[in-house]
Amino acid sequence: MHASRARLAKCYAFHSRLKRCVIWHRDASQHQERHPITIVISDESTWPDEVSQFLVQEVKNYQGWECDCCAHASPKNYDSLVSGFREILRKHALVGYHCTRLTPEEIEGIKSFGMTLQDSTSLHARIDRILNQGLVSVEVAEHLKSANQADDRNRAKMLWFCFYEPFLAGELGIGRLFRYWGGEALYNSHESDPITGSALRKIGVPCVVKAIVPIRNLNESKFPDGALARSVLSKLGHRIRIPIEHEGYSMQCLSANQILDIFSYPSKNFVALTKCNEWCRYAI
Repeated sequence: MHASRARLAKCYAFHSRLKRCVIWHRDASQHQERHPITIVISDESTWPDEVSQFLVQEVKNYQGWECDCCAHASPKNYDSLVSGFREILRKHALVGYHCTRLTPEEIEGIKSFGMTLQDSTSLHARIDRILNQGLVSVEVAEHLKSANQADDRNRAKMLWFCFYEPFLAGELGIGRLFRYWGGEALYNSHESDPITGSALRKIGVPCVVKAIVPIRNLNESKFPDGALARSVLSKLGHRIRIPIEHEGYSMQCLSANQILDIFSYPSKNFVALTKCNEWCRYAI
């Protein structure tokens, strides 16, 4: 009985907060139609009114699907529920973080021109640039070009982001991304090589790129509808199936005005976002 009352109290308090967000955003509804709102999944105050309103009305229908403490809500309308929510979300954007290692020239290039989709062609061009800058030898450059995963199906033409502060992934989740230049598509084939692996560790500096990522640019399977629903269910006291920390990839380039900032080591912002000062295995 006490547990039921506690859950009801949480439910009332959370719905009251969501409704206040809806009222606050409603005055800006016309502005929203022209300018997508940038969502931080863990911060309900950033959610557009239509997202908050949808979840106030429909969160009960996610019970059992996004939490494992309840029986499943009716499957009859679940597909239409998901597609309807995704239709709302595609108008908006997420704050994303891209963890990598960049040269000073690459940092300036992203700030000036944005981020482009990566594949073997773009990787080869990047390798040519570091070769011309004298950062690698001809032999190492050729080896890097011949051994990589840049055209793999799970990497080509994708820009990967975590839509939460990177330190939540932990040292094992992000440490290697900062240790080697070129990203996973390159270092996976070279980190154990004493020559090329060592060369990749000497190029560039660890960076976190903070960007606005339009939800419509994501593969639909990477839309954050489930994460947002789990955020609400968790606040209402439900035991969610998986964490709300969400990751995904953009299938479109990002323009310079979608780059919010680039934090490089050893800046205070970089350390705060990664907590790299607590690392052991991949200490920077």
